[in-house]
Amino acid sequence: MKLEKKSVVAGIVSFASSAALALELATPFADNMVLQRERPVRVWGTAEPGESVTVVFAGQSKSTTADAGGAWRVSLDPMAASKENRVLTASGATASKSVRNVLVGEVWFASGQSNMECPIWGPNPRYRDGKGAMMTRTTKRPFIRYVKTPKAWSVAPRRETVAVWRDFSPASFKADFERNLSAVAFYYALELYDALDVPVGIVDSSWGGTNIDAWTPRAGYARHPELKDVADFPVTDRYDKSMNVGPISGAHQQPTVLWNGMVSAWAPFAIRGLIWYQGCHNAGEPRRYAQKMHALYDGWAQAFENSDLKLYFVQLAPYKNNFHGVRLAQAQFAAEEKNAAMAVVCDAGNWDDIHPNDKEIVARRLALHALRRDYGFTDVRNESPTLKAWRVEDGKFVLSFENATAWYVYREDFKMDVPGFEVAGPDGKFVAAKVLNENSDRRGTLAGAELVVAAEGVDRPCRLRYLATAPYAGSLYSFDSGLPLGPFEIDAREANAGRRDGAAAFGDALKVPELAGYRRILAAELPVYRAFRDVGYTFDDCAHAGDFSRVAYVLELERTDGTVDWAVAAFDAFTREARRLGVPCSTGTVVQQEVENLVVRSNIARVAEGARGKGIVEFFSTNYSTGGRLASCPGDDGKYDFNDTPQREPDPGYGSMQVHDAARGETVFAYNRFNGGIPDIGIGPNLEGEHPDWTFMGNADIYKSRRLTVLVK
Repeated sequence: MKLEKKSVVAGIVSFASSAALALELATPFADNMVLQRERPVRVWGTAEPGESVTVVFAGQSKSTTADAGGAWRVSLDPMAASKENRVLTASGATASKSVRNVLVGEVWFASGQSNMECPIWGPNPRYRDGKGAMMTRTTKRPFIRYVKTPKAWSVAPRRETVAVWRDFSPASFKADFERNLSAVAFYYALELYDALDVPVGIVDSSWGGTNIDAWTPRAGYARHPELKDVADFPVTDRYDKSMNVGPISGAHQQPTVLWNGMVSAWAPFAIRGLIWYQGCHNAGEPRRYAQKMHALYDGWAQAFENSDLKLYFVQLAPYKNNFHGVRLAQAQFAAEEKNAAMAVVCDAGNWDDIHPNDKEIVARRLALHALRRDYGFTDVRNESPTLKAWRVEDGKFVLSFENATAWYVYREDFKMDVPGFEVAGPDGKFVAAKVLNENSDRRGTLAGAELVVAAEGVDRPCRLRYLATAPYAGSLYSFDSGLPLGPFEIDAREANAGRRDGAAAFGDALKVPELAGYRRILAAELPVYRAFRDVGYTFDDCAHAGDFSRVAYVLELERTDGTVDWAVAAFDAFTREARRLGVPCSTGTVVQQEVENLVVRSNIARVAEGARGKGIVEFFSTNYSTGGRLASCPGDDGKYDFNDTPQREPDPGYGSMQVHDAARGETVFAYNRFNGGIPDIGIGPNLEGEHPDWTFMGNADIYKSRRLTVLVK
C-alpha cells in the first residue's frame, strides 16, 4: 500500500504547474478507442501555453489555443456510429499526436466494488464468472473495445494515466488474465453490441471492498447538506486508522480518492452512462445510502457535462448478511432519479458467497434498461414490479403493482407457496405471511394482478415487508416480463402507534416521579458516524457525584417527525465509581451481572413498566458472541439477547450497553456498536430484526437526535 500510495501522489500532474508542456492528448485518447455517437465529443489535452492546436477526425477539423496553464479543448460535432477504423490527429506548432483504429459507437463506464470488479476470468476460482473460461476463449468481437483501469487512489485528480484499449478477443483476455475485465461489464457490452450492431466501448473502473464515498466527486455533495460530514472529510495521503469513521476504513476509502485516481482523468469524455454495482461496504448506513447515490450521480453528471447521464445499477443480491435496509435505499434512489434504473437480482444470489458467479443475468437485466430507455426497444420489459397501491380489507393486505398484470412462482422445489412476506399488527411483531391468491394452473401462475397477503393471528395488520429476513431470496415474478419482485415495505401505523400517552418531547422522561431525588452526572448526544469516545459527553459531573447507591439511565430518541421514544431504567448501582457508569467505550470494560430492584418507565407500550425485580446489565467495550454466560438467566444460544458472552479481543470492539428485564428476558434499552460504524439503538425488545437486543441493526441514523442521561441517588 505504501508503494502504491507514493506512486499515486508523486504522479499527480497539474496543467498549470509545468513551465513547458509538449503536445499531449488526455487519458481516454489512445489507439483502438471508441467515441460516443450522436453527441458532441470533447477532445482535450495539453500544449505550450498559447499554442494553436487543431484536431482532425472523420472529416471534421476543430482548432483552439492552449490557455495560460497549457490546457486546450475542442468539441467534435455529433457523429453517426462507424465501424471504420479511422485516425484522430491533434496537431500543434511543432508536433502532432495520432490515435489509430478509432471507432464511433456507444461508450459506458462500469464502476463499483467487488461484484462489479469480479472478472470474466482470472486465477481465483471463487472470484470469477462461471462461464468465463468458455467466453474468453470463444468471444471475438473486434468492434467491442474495453479499458481496465489500474487501481489507484489519489488526494487530488490524477491526470497522467494513458488508457489501454483492447478488443474482445481471446488474445486480449489472455493478456489481462491476472486482472481481467469485469464480468458484468463484459456481458453488458456484449448484450449491447449484439442488440445494436454498433461499436461499443466499456471502461471498467472498479475496486473490491470500496465504499460509494470514494467514487463520488466532491462537487456531488453540493446539493446534499446532510452529507456535509463526508464532503468535509480531511482527505490526506498520510491516513492512519485513527481516522476511520463509518464506511471510511482505509486510505483508499476516503471520500473522492477513487474518483480522483481512477475516473477523473476521463471527464468530460462523452459517454452514454454508468453501470454501478456497489452497496455492501455501505450496508451499515442504509438511511444515508439513497442520498449518497444522489451525490454520486450529481457528481458524475456534472463532471462528464452530461445532464442526461444514465445510471443503471444493481440492487444487492441475497447473501447471509442482512442488506435489507440498503436494498430499500437503492429502490428509493431509483424511484427518485429520472435518469436511473435498478436491476433486481433477488433471485440470483448465493447464501454462502457474496460474489455469486453468474454475472450474465446481472448484466442482461442492466442491459434491458439501456435497450428500452436509450435505444428504442419499446417491446422490451425492463422494470421489475414495484408497489403502486395498497389497502387493508378484512385483515388482509391487498397490493397492486406497476409492471405486473399477472404473477408466477418459481422455486427449485416447485412449491407453490411464496416465502418472504411478513405482516405485523399493532404489537409490532412480524409474523410469516402467505399469498392467498389461488393457483390457476400447473405452470406456477397466480390468479389476479393484485396480491392478497395475510398472516394467521394478525387480525389488524398495519405493517408488511417482503424479503426482509433470511434467506432474502425472491421467487415471485411478473408474468409479463419474467422479472422478480424485489424487497419492499409498507407502514400503515398511526403516528403514535405503540406509544403510551401519545407523543412526548425531549426532557419529559426526566420528569417521571421515579427519578425524584436523583442527580445528573453524565449526558451525551449519541453520535451516528463517529465513535463515541471521539465525541464524548456534553455534560460530565462525575467528579461531584458523591456517594450513591442507585443509578438511573434515561434514553431519549427523537424521530424525524419530532416525536420522542424514551425509556428510564433505575436499579441498585453495580459500582461506586461514577465514571464506570457511562458508555463502556474504555478499553477493558466488561460488566455483565444481575442487578437488584429494577424499576422501568417508558412510553413504548411493549416495555413492561414498574418494579421489575432483577435486571441484567451488559456493558462491554469488546465484541460479544451468542450463547449465555450467566447460568441463572439462560438465553437463546443462536441469537444476541439478554445473556451473551463478551470477548476479550478486539478491545475496543463492537461494544454493548444494554439493560434487560430479567423476569421477562427482554431488553429495556440497548446502545451497541459505539466504537465505530453506525450504532444499534433501541427501546424494548427488537421486533424489527433477528436479534432481540438490537445487535447488527445499524439503525441509529433513523433518529434525528439521540440523548443518553445518567443519574445517581
